[in-house]
This record gives sequence, structure tokens and C-alpha cells, in this order.
Amino acid sequence: MNSHDDDTARLRRQAIITVVVVALSVAAFDDITTDNATAFPLERTMLAGAAIWFLLVATRLWKQGHRVTGGLSLGLLTIAALVQPTIGPRGASTPFAYLVTVTTLAWFLALAGAWAMSAWRLSRRPA
Repeated sequence: MNSHDDDTARLRRQAIITVVVVALSVAAFDDITTDNATAFPLERTMLAGAAIWFLLVATRLWKQGHRVTGGLSLGLLTIAALVQPTIGPRGASTPFAYLVTVTTLAWFLALAGAWAMSAWRLSRRPA
């Protein structure tokens, strides 16, 4: 494999992992907001794991020189982490907390889409 193939594989892997993490986050968020339970240790752990992945993504973007994208990713992640304790079952959350969480997940899903498109374009170019 050459550098071209390595870049394509890295972008694909990053996109796939991010899509999976977003999907698990949506499932956890949905369970927290629609269930009547009083504690959500598994769901909160899933969201903490997602936050760690998103933090790695944001710092990687920043280190690669994508300051605006990395900074925006870090900012959204920080705000989402701050509002997570306010998210709870059925109506216990503020609309702002929902908006921030959904916006953050949509942002990282959009990044995954951009990486997938970049990988696709790279794979179509001659090495």
C-alpha cells in the first residue's frame, strides 16, 4: 500500500467509526429522553465514550491545521458535555439541551460524510 491508499483507508475508517459513534449516541440519547428510569449508567457511559472519540477527532483536526473545523468541533463538544447533566426523561430537559445535543451529533455526522466523500474521491484518483 502506498500513501494514497493509506490516506483513503484512514479517511474511511474515521468516517465509519464516527457514524457508529453517532448512531450509538443517538440510541443513548433517545433512551435517556424517552424512558422513565431514574438512572442511565449504560447510556451515560456510551455518551462519555462518544465524547472521548469526538475529542480525539477535534484535536486531530486542530493538529492537522484545520483550526476552524477543529475549534468548532471542540466548542460544540464542550457545550454538549456541559448540558448533558440537564438531559433527562420525558420533559425534564430544556429545549436548548436538546438543540445542542442534536446539533453536535449532526456536526460530527457531517464530518463523517465529508471524510467518506474525500475517501471516495481519493480512491478514484490514480495513485
